[in-house]
Amino acid sequence: GPSPVGQQYHVEKFSGLRIRKPRVSSSEMERKMNGRKLIRLAQLQNKIATEKLEEEDWVTFGVIVKKITPQSSNNGKTFSIWRLNDLKDLDKYISLFLFGDVHKEHWKTDQGTVIGLLNANPMKPKEGTDEVCLSVDNPQKVLLMGDAVDLGTCKARKKNGDPCTQMVNLNDCEYCQYHVQAQYKKVSSKRADLQSSYSG
Repeated sequence: GPSPVGQQYHVEKFSGLRIRKPRVSSSEMERKMNGRKLIRLAQLQNKIATEKLEEEDWVTFGVIVKKITPQSSNNGKTFSIWRLNDLKDLDKYISLFLFGDVHKEHWKTDQGTVIGLLNANPMKPKEGTDEVCLSVDNPQKVLLMGDAVDLGTCKARKKNGDPCTQMVNLNDCEYCQYHVQAQYKKVSSKRADLQSSYSG
């Protein structure tokens, strides 16, 4: 039947994310996912270390939570870096590097877009970081799926009165972990005093 106003989104089966203005039908997703291994964003670090992903047909999903468009010092060409997060583990990001045609075709994609990555290639992270960095060699391997309904920013204010800039999953909570805990601490400080004298 007709859906009520404001319900213009659905939970996409493979990414588990709520998507507004979907660009890929569920039947097309079924087809694209057929025979592919789904690896969650948060599992990638482990999988890259332990498995030969380049020999598999695999896909991962994330939301573009930040975009950077730097210039390469080597050849002066512009490229993009997208920070991706799956809105499940808000501390685990991966960085997708878009070069050449991939950059040309996709650099205008909006922050907040849910994307699928097909057979992305792991890149060496910067020295001293364990960040997961991926790139793709073909624009077709970036699947633009629609807008993430649940990407939001914490509603709390910092001590100095500025709005908090922490990312949140609106489906879970409108406040970031820090502000949820700060609120909780206020309420439970009496009990905490008692506990700390025991655990000290």
